[in-house]
Amino acid sequence: MAQVSWIFLDDFGGRHRVGLYHGDRSGHLLIYCDARIVQVDFSVKESRTYSFFIEDELCEVSIQREKAGFSYGFRVNKQVDTPRNRQRRAAERRNWWGVAAMSGGLIVVIWAAVSLLMHWDTQQKQRRWADAFTFPLSAQEKRRLNREGHVSLAHFFITYENQQRLVCYSFATQDNRLMIGRFWVPDTGLILLPTGFPIHDRDAFKVQYLPDDPSVHRVLFEEPAPETIAAYLDLAARVQHAAYPNHRFARSRCIAQVALEEKGWPVLANFIFQTASAAQNPRHNRESYLRLVREPALARRMERECWDK
Repeated sequence: MAQVSWIFLDDFGGRHRVGLYHGDRSGHLLIYCDARIVQVDFSVKESRTYSFFIEDELCEVSIQREKAGFSYGFRVNKQVDTPRNRQRRAAERRNWWGVAAMSGGLIVVIWAAVSLLMHWDTQQKQRRWADAFTFPLSAQEKRRLNREGHVSLAHFFITYENQQRLVCYSFATQDNRLMIGRFWVPDTGLILLPTGFPIHDRDAFKVQYLPDDPSVHRVLFEEPAPETIAAYLDLAARVQHAAYPNHRFARSRCIAQVALEEKGWPVLANFIFQTASAAQNPRHNRESYLRLVREPALARRMERECWDK
């Protein structure tokens, strides 16, 4: 088995170890960064290139078929159009673009939310994508999962392979077996979960599996990890601030935080889709958002805790 590794130093002094394992006979490939698996592929016996992000840098691991075996390479792609490369080119042209580059992350988040609402007709197709996130189980398997299932944490990451978008997830069993799954999704717009929330790279959810056969499992999208809930809260706060730019961001975040504490994480979808109509999004829309923030008890707490933020 071929084993190769590289050290990547980011712009902030961070040190990242990137490496791969490539089976000599099977061709099975695993690429990792630090302690996180970023790519898994099977029967790789021809030249290929795999892309993934380290922080905000688009990195590529290339596998080149040679006359005898393979050669491997790692590089940071500074030519492709990514937010980081746009910032880099802008900074080279003029110093004041550095300020715009620092706000790039906020622009990307707001752009994603606004794009979802402006192009809802395209996003309707994504409802069918939710089928990719369901795990067909027999009635007997469901009963066994409810009775015998163990719980772990599944980490998701989104990448591209052969110019197609791929969603992968992995989780470890109690006896340290690594289970990996993946599925393709169309390369347009956000990817919506059955809960109605968009999924992003590095989101994590609980997973239930059979200890004697972990291939029988189901991801519990209704039970996100704390860090995933924190990401939902951050997106809700940013959309709230975009809708009410006269408010300070601290106030927008406080309002979303109060709703989270009072009602639970699912209500954050009402903030994220607060400019959608009921026809565009029957579950989460402008009306559901207004009903939420106008509830007397909740509105009083928001006013009491957030008015001076």
